[in-house]
Amino acid sequence: MARIPMHHRGKRPRFFPTAGMDEMVSMMVELTAEVWVLRNRLQILEKVAAEQGLDLSSRIEAYVPSPAEAEQFAAERQQMIANVLRALEAEFGAPADAPPDTLVDDGGAAPAAHRQSQAA
Repeated sequence: MARIPMHHRGKRPRFFPTAGMDEMVSMMVELTAEVWVLRNRLQILEKVAAEQGLDLSSRIEAYVPSPAEAEQFAAERQQMIANVLRALEAEFGAPADAPPDTLVDDGGAAPAAHRQSQAA
């Protein structure tokens, strides 16, 4: 499903008086939309695979990435974080004392293989 880009002309309206709050809300809405698209596609992929006799869900949960894959996943995660934070950086600049690899990761509800790749 192709996304339709929204192009804004002129000044964007401000809804919140606190600096950066509009950008934060925009980031959250965009991320929520992206996460839903990914979750929905993964659900469909797992169902289609199951119809073909392949249980992807359990194989994904059990997957352990190689050290090279874990390194690649970490680099891609850092790039994604940089992309997500771009709107705030454009408005306020990059924090001088907070390199991206110091961001907190609580492990959340990520699959085991994903958590292992983050730990590597």
